[in-house]
Amino acid sequence: MINLLFDFNNMVFRSLYIISNYSNKYTFDAQSEIDQLMRKIAMDISFIIRLINPSRIIFTIDSKSWRRNINIEENDGYKAQRSKSKIINWDNIYKTLTDFTDIMESQGMIVTKIEDAESDDLLACWRDELLFTQQQHVVIVSGDEDVRQLVQFYPTDSKKMVFSTVFNPFMQGKNASRKLYVPKYFEQWINEVTAADIFNMKGSIDVDKEDFKKIISAERTKTEYVDGRMIALRKIFCGDDGDNIPAFYTWLNDKGKEERLTNSKFVKIYDSMVLSPDEQMDYEDLWDRRDKLLEVIKTVLKRTPPFKIEDRLKRQFSLVVLSPILFPEKIQQDFENLKEKELAKPKVNYASINMHNLLEGTRYVNERKTSGTESNIFREMDKMTGKSLF
Repeated sequence: MINLLFDFNNMVFRSLYIISNYSNKYTFDAQSEIDQLMRKIAMDISFIIRLINPSRIIFTIDSKSWRRNINIEENDGYKAQRSKSKIINWDNIYKTLTDFTDIMESQGMIVTKIEDAESDDLLACWRDELLFTQQQHVVIVSGDEDVRQLVQFYPTDSKKMVFSTVFNPFMQGKNASRKLYVPKYFEQWINEVTAADIFNMKGSIDVDKEDFKKIISAERTKTEYVDGRMIALRKIFCGDDGDNIPAFYTWLNDKGKEERLTNSKFVKIYDSMVLSPDEQMDYEDLWDRRDKLLEVIKTVLKRTPPFKIEDRLKRQFSLVVLSPILFPEKIQQDFENLKEKELAKPKVNYASINMHNLLEGTRYVNERKTSGTESNIFREMDKMTGKSLF
């Protein structure tokens, strides 16, 4: 069983800027522009649904982040440097998003939004529930590189493997490709030939494996192995300017210029921390060995940090790591309260879904209901040369 999780805000904002051609062309004051955005989102999402053939579809929606309350001494705070375009009518954009998710819920899909939780947080909650508890496959759709932390494998009680993967469908540039980010053992599993594969026994074929093969065989799609824990660890140490997260340690050199813990220094620190060449250390191991970490930092950087190692680790974990046990208790409890009800929703067959039937009965398609294919239904979309996500 494959669960399809959409990082909805990431999807929408990519569509928004593609619609406006990465410029200030659209303000989204006009209803025609809002309608075009709605149809673009529906077209892109229905394409992915048909490609992946999921048993369950879940959308996660951003709320104001709890991380904005974390004090960062080095700057103004988490994502504080970000600003929205002042020419875009954001009220109209947010109303469109609400309209779209209402439509999705009416179609039997799950829409999750929790106060103070980012979309990434909810993806992490759902990933843990579906992969570890339900022991089902997960495909997360997102162009956000941080979400690749959630790529993981899990051996089930029946000694089978289930996988959490991240599918990035966004292609930009002449030779760009879609990416399916996969964990360890995925390639071995997908290429393993079983007796059922050989004799093609009816009812014995691994349907999930065939669906993954369909994703991989899609035009301009490549698989790429990633180690989710290393993505998180690297960001803990090196920071992320895009989210206004500083490196684990920054200091002023003799010339008064700021320096930071770099990727090359991170590699040296990590190599010094692991107990054997084959060990795979994660953030929990880092916490357990925090005393050793302090000594390693002193050795590698030839400097003594002016902060308590425990305090800095806690801050970086909270800012970086997508693990529900690090989220505020209220977010964890709110998710526990909603998950059973959402998982009880009946399954719906989405095999033939397209933008037209996704929006059928709404103001967005009523006037063009008699047209044929998606490309004919909305010819203005065909005129947007170079603006397609896929």
